[in-house]
Amino acid sequence: MLFWLALAFLLLAVIGSIAYAAVKGLETYRHTKRVLASSGSELDRITRATAEIELHLQAAATSGSRLDASLTRLSVSRARLNVLTSALADVRAAYARATSLVPRK
Repeated sequence: MLFWLALAFLLLAVIGSIAYAAVKGLETYRHTKRVLASSGSELDRITRATAEIELHLQAAATSGSRLDASLTRLSVSRARLNVLTSALADVRAAYARATSLVPRK
C-alpha cells in the first residue's frame, strides 16, 4: 500500500512539474513575443528619427556653404565700403581746405 501511495505521489509530482514548466514556458513565449513586437516598433521610430536627423544635417551643411559664400561677398563689400569711405573723407578734407580760403559774409 505504501508503494502505491509513493508511486501516486511521484506521478502527481511529475505531472505537476510538467504542467508548471509548460505554463511558465508559455508565459515566457508570450512575453518574448510582446517584447519583440514592441522593440520592432521602437526600432522603426529610431530609424525614422535618424533619417530626419540626416536631413537636418544635410540642410545645415547646405546652409553653411551658403553662409560661407555670403560672408565672402560681405567681406568684399566691406572692403569696397572702406575704400569709398576713405575717398569720401579725402574729398571732404579737400573741400574743407578749399572753402576755408573763401571769405564769408
